Amino acid sequence: MATNDVLAVHGGTPLQGQIRVRGAKNLVSKAMVAALLGDAPSRLFDVPRIRDVEVVRGLLELHGVRVSDGAEDGELVFDPANVERASTDEINVHAGSSRIPILFCGPLLHRLGHAFIPDLGGCHIGPRPIDFHLQALREFGAVVEKTPEGLHLTAPNGLRGT
Repeated sequence: MATNDVLAVHGGTPLQGQIRVRGAKNLVSKAMVAALLGDAPSRLFDVPRIRDVEVVRGLLELHGVRVSDGAEDGELVFDPANVERASTDEINVHAGSSRIPILFCGPLLHRLGHAFIPDLGGCHIGPRPIDFHLQALREFGAVVEKTPEGLHLTAPNGLRGT
């Protein structure tokens, strides 16, 4: 007989602590990008050795996140203390064959007030629109400018809940 675990969170104070989640290839890139939102180092365990991890690692490093191997096999440590804007050319070379850069929009807009996302590549399993990402960011206050190079996003008044 299965039981459902419930985690109730009541607002008003920041969450603190640690949680260990087993490695998952579809989660790891999102968890890595989330390191951009922190102000202290983050650790991920059981990180699989897949191409997406290398792409995200390179993109994080281009934005100033120091990524290092941890003490345990499969552990990565992310230090976002020096996040800054990377050059468009470097991002294009590193991310042109992946859809992962769309994940960077929200955290970069929050942290820096601007983001650049190159023309998105990715696998050939059919269309995978990003319009819902862009619409959500617009509702949070982002301005999205489509250019031949990619998407330039700004948050002139910061992002706000909606």
